[in-house]
Amino acid sequence: MVLAITASVGSILASNFTAGNILSLVVLKLGAQAGFLGILSFASLAPGFFCLFTLSLVDKMAKKRLLFPGYFLSAVFAVPLLFLPFTAAVWPLWANLALITVSILLRNASTGLSSAGWFPLLQDIVPTRYVGRFFARLRTSWQSASLLSLIASAVIIGDDPTWMRFEILFVLGLISELFKSLPVLGITERPMESNNGPGSSIPASIIEFIRFGPLGRYNIYVFLIAFASNAVEPFKVAMLSDLGYSAGFILAATAMVGTGAVISLGLWGKIADRYGNRAIFSITPLGMILTTIGWLFVGKSGILGMIYVMLLYLAFSIFSSGNGIAQTNYMLRAVPKNKQNFLTLILLVQRIGLAVSPLVSAAFLSNAQRLNLFNERFRYDILFVFTSLVLAGSYLIRKSLKAQTDMPTNQVVFIMAKPLYDIIYPAVRLFTRAGRSDETTEGR
Repeated sequence: MVLAITASVGSILASNFTAGNILSLVVLKLGAQAGFLGILSFASLAPGFFCLFTLSLVDKMAKKRLLFPGYFLSAVFAVPLLFLPFTAAVWPLWANLALITVSILLRNASTGLSSAGWFPLLQDIVPTRYVGRFFARLRTSWQSASLLSLIASAVIIGDDPTWMRFEILFVLGLISELFKSLPVLGITERPMESNNGPGSSIPASIIEFIRFGPLGRYNIYVFLIAFASNAVEPFKVAMLSDLGYSAGFILAATAMVGTGAVISLGLWGKIADRYGNRAIFSITPLGMILTTIGWLFVGKSGILGMIYVMLLYLAFSIFSSGNGIAQTNYMLRAVPKNKQNFLTLILLVQRIGLAVSPLVSAAFLSNAQRLNLFNERFRYDILFVFTSLVLAGSYLIRKSLKAQTDMPTNQVVFIMAKPLYDIIYPAVRLFTRAGRSDETTEGR
């Protein structure tokens, strides 16, 4: 479990230094339009679909033998990014964007091919009774690393980043890519069952997966949450940049995502293990809706605006982290250990949602700009409202995910709020009595 956590930390460091908002800032610095950010996000996530081609190998070979080559090759395909600071000055825009896109596609394709082994490996090494707390620990670890790396990136980038500053981040990213692959080799997984027959075909595996009753509504829920989580995320960078927020601040603000996860994951993990997933599935979408709507009120750069943006990132992260814990807890309990390819297909459903949503948003923004519909800020506002409606759809189907052992949401809320109630109620009573005493004295 420690080695799995270490590999996960390496993975998030590589992602933060050479992908995500760093690449968004690079693309904007090159002079690309905001709509390209949706294409870039799709290129980052779509290669995850390649896990279908290795689906049958999960039951045929050691999972770490599947993971290590893909992780190592991802480092090889990250190398072209090191040349970007030098090609930016001499190549045309399309060539630099092509370099970024091809590098990202190949890197994530290699990771996607191997990713079929990740959750099956975790299912092998994590006891069922410890799932919620383990994933809380796992995600707290990599979110802490994410927080520190984003703060470091913000310091390195500064307010007006040069290409050499980006080069430092690319070098750190390449080192992290190598770092994530080595711990996998030391993990001891569950002994493989003897199975000399051919594995199921991809269509047969998908049909069996679709027909597996306990995961029907769950897959819809996962898709809707994933779609909403990434529909506007790449475009927040462009919007904040248009409103006058510096590149350094944008990276510092996104670091609040890690902060929210770090401070909340432990609690979410305990709730999932002790009371089940029902309460988390109910509470977290509502919080995600409120924090998404909150982006409608983001104004131009200023002290209050900066604090408000950071709070939005923080709050959304807290609720999103809890939802992720509940999803994983439900998944690892619902999927039989002799059907581990289902875990990969669930991950695929999530990736489809993550990859498709920015394309939908990019298509809307590009067409609205081409047709001169609305002003630029109002286009972003439409996306925030649309995302909130998708999250509302996930909230409506939450009850179909409850298990018999799950505690009702109102009881969980009461249990969690009781310590605070025990502190506040005596203080309120004391204050009320004091007020009544003053009234009696004045009456006399």
